[in-house]
Amino acid sequence: MTSNVRIGARTLMLLGIILCLLGLIVLLSPVAAGEAVVLIVAVVLVVTGIAQMVQGWRSGGWSVAPVAIVFGAAVAVVGVMVWLNPAIGSGFLTVLLILFFIANGLWKASTAWRYRGAHGWVWLLLSGLVSLVFVYLLWKQWPLSGAWAVGVLVGIDLVLTGLSMVILAVALRKVRGSGYVDTINL
Repeated sequence: MTSNVRIGARTLMLLGIILCLLGLIVLLSPVAAGEAVVLIVAVVLVVTGIAQMVQGWRSGGWSVAPVAIVFGAAVAVVGVMVWLNPAIGSGFLTVLLILFFIANGLWKASTAWRYRGAHGWVWLLLSGLVSLVFVYLLWKQWPLSGAWAVGVLVGIDLVLTGLSMVILAVALRKVRGSGYVDTINL
């Protein structure tokens, strides 16, 4: 095993463990994590709106500039509103999550049904049904679900990403001197 693979595997293992721990911390306090995500989204909206206004102003063409400035101002104002009232932001993010889970669940269920002759199609169907159960749970508690849903989903994503990195690091350590492994730089 080359030193690049050993260093890459160690780095991947360390990052995976850190992400798992962060995910568990987020899952212990999903409301606080959800609020933090909403505030980050608010900052991104404000910065994006300001950048759009500056770009519109610098474009010089008066056919494009007023539209860019108005839309940029609108985006920045929405960002400030979300910052001042994070419940609006978390409610909106929850609606987006509901729409995502509807589309995702229906796609998985319809795809599974098309491939029902293939081995393992039931797992894709089950995954789609779980997505639709998420829709029900989020909708039933909306807008209150906005307080915890974003944090829980971010926490689960961090834990799963961390676990996949740890598993990949273990697999990298098992690799013995194959030629393509030297191209891995982590």
